Formats: sequence, structure tokens, C-alpha cells
Amino acid sequence: MGNTSSAFGRFTALKRSVMIVVVFMCFSNVLQAQNVLVVNDNDYITYNSDTLRNAMNHTIYSGYTYWSIPDSGGTGPSAAYMGNFDLVIWYCSTDGAGLNLWDGSSAGNIEIVNYVTTGKPLWIIGLDILYQEYLTPPDVFSSGEFAKDYMGLASYDVQSYGDDGSVGAPEADRTATASTLFPSTLKWQFSTLWFVDGCTASAGTLELYQMGPASYTFNGRKCMFHNNTGGYSVMSTFFDPALIDSFGNRVNFMEKGITYLLGGSTTGIKNTVKNTSFVIYPNPATTAVTIKANCEKATTATIEFYDAQGRNVKQQSVQLAAGKNRVSASIEELGAGLLFVSVVDGGGNVLYTTRLVKQ
Repeated sequence: MGNTSSAFGRFTALKRSVMIVVVFMCFSNVLQAQNVLVVNDNDYITYNSDTLRNAMNHTIYSGYTYWSIPDSGGTGPSAAYMGNFDLVIWYCSTDGAGLNLWDGSSAGNIEIVNYVTTGKPLWIIGLDILYQEYLTPPDVFSSGEFAKDYMGLASYDVQSYGDDGSVGAPEADRTATASTLFPSTLKWQFSTLWFVDGCTASAGTLELYQMGPASYTFNGRKCMFHNNTGGYSVMSTFFDPALIDSFGNRVNFMEKGITYLLGGSTTGIKNTVKNTSFVIYPNPATTAVTIKANCEKATTATIEFYDAQGRNVKQQSVQLAAGKNRVSASIEELGAGLLFVSVVDGGGNVLYTTRLVKQ
């Protein structure tokens, strides 16, 4: 909504390069593990959904499963299906109307409710999420409403741009009580972000981010929460991470949010594609790429390089035989800076991703 549509075409061309040695194991059990489910409940600006997926693809959780409600005839996943996952991320982007999240009732989608009551974590993300059921603030939530019972919210108080004199929130700042896993300040692709919902938490619900800075009218109004009471774990983010100011910052926010909900550690998370046998050196680096791989079977793979804005600046296909492999490539033509590197198999599965620096 609002300024979100102007996100198109705002990337700046940057060049990157690196010298890397990557060692990776090509085992099928790594590729098949899928313990995070991302549900797309956005049919408004689909570019934002693609942007979020691109960020997710470069986190250590890139082995996630994706369900698109618009591409599934408007149908969301069942509670039984969601129960197969360690975490469900329900992404609404900027779509404030017709959300499967609510399913036409302030009591919420019964499938989501049934999933939440299992105690497994749910992360709800998007701008204007409350609009469908509550239109404009203020509203006080009551028992029997999804926002009260499961999101752990007492009231819907304000909305950036809509209630601040058409200004928008310049940033989101981590609260003093939030986990330091989260980035301290989030900026946007725009000077301000419109339609961020500001709410008041119920007793026991953690407040994670607030609108800022100090000079902003709604400074201190909370916009991200985690209800970890009553056997539930529901995190609500009332801004769109697809609109965070850079590719690297989007990746970092999503990765840290998932890690937080899964207990603050990546240990034992089955869909984490990062393998302990990976070795990357030197980092920082300069001119060449060497890849060492010990594969269970022969496969075609692609090494993909992305700059800090998420643009694919180079890729190279390689053939890997069963057993040990060593592949080298020159990347001297690229410039200096931060680089994201992914190794992708022939089926599009991300085998590994990491951050590297070219000096």
C-alpha cells in the first residue's frame, strides 16, 4: 500500500568479487529437510513476496517450504499440514484486504488457531494486517478475538501515515527488552514507511520493536511483538521486511527472527543448509574461486554471486562427479565489497549460502 509500490527498480548497480574455497557435501538428506514453512498471503504487490523469498533464499534457513495462497485458489494450509514444520511464517506484505489470515472473522482462521494451540511458533508479518477486521484505529481487543487471544495484544492504537499527518515512520528501533539477536535499527527503501500498525501489548507479551526516531510523532509506539504466554508462541511484525533498506539487512533480519523463534540457536535445525564441513577462505579475499566438494552422487551445480542489493552479478555452472571434486574459476572482473554466495544444485535447491568480503 502507499509508497510500497515505488520499490520497483530502486536497486543500485554494484560490482563485487571474492577469492573463496568452499567445501560442501552433496547429500540428499540435506536437500529434503524442510522444517520452516513460508505462507504467502499477499496478492497485492507480488514483487514484495519475491523480494522476501530472495532474502530467505540467502539465510541459513534456505531449505524452507513455500505455500502461495494466491496460487492455491485462495486456500491456505491446514493445521495438520502446518504441524509438520518447526515454524510457520505467515507473510501478508502490504495486502490489507481479503487475507486468509483472518478468514473473514476477528476470531481468525481456525486452521491457524489449531496450529498455534500445538505450541509451535507462528510468525505473522506485514503492513496493514489489522485493516481487514478493524479498519482504522483505535480498537480495544476482547477475548475471543485472534489479536487478543493469540497475538497477545490489548489494543490497536495508531497507524503511521494514516494518523501522523501523512508522514510515515522513518525507522523501527529494537526495544530495550528485546533479544539482541535482532538488529538495533531498521531503515527502509523509502524515507518513511506507511501503514505500520502501532499496538499495545497485553501483560506478558514481549515488545520487540517500536517506531522511531525520537523526533517522530509516534516514537515509542510498539510495532513488533512476541506472545510467548499460555503455551503459545506468536510473533507479530507490523512492517514488511521486504521494504528494509538493503538486501543484506533483509537477509539478516529474517535469519535472526527465525533463529530467535527456534530458541536462539541454529543447532539441530534440520532445514539449516549450512553444513559444518563447509570451509571458506580467505575471507576477506581477492581474485579466484576454488570449490571442493565431496558428493554422494554426480550432480550439476551453479555458483551464484549476489551483491549487497540482491542483484545476481555472476554465476557459473559446474559438473560435480560422485566423490571428491575441485573446481576453480576466475572472478577478477568483479569489484570490491560485500558478496553473498550460494551453491545451487540442478533442481534449484540451495546447498549452501554465506557472506564474503572482497578487498
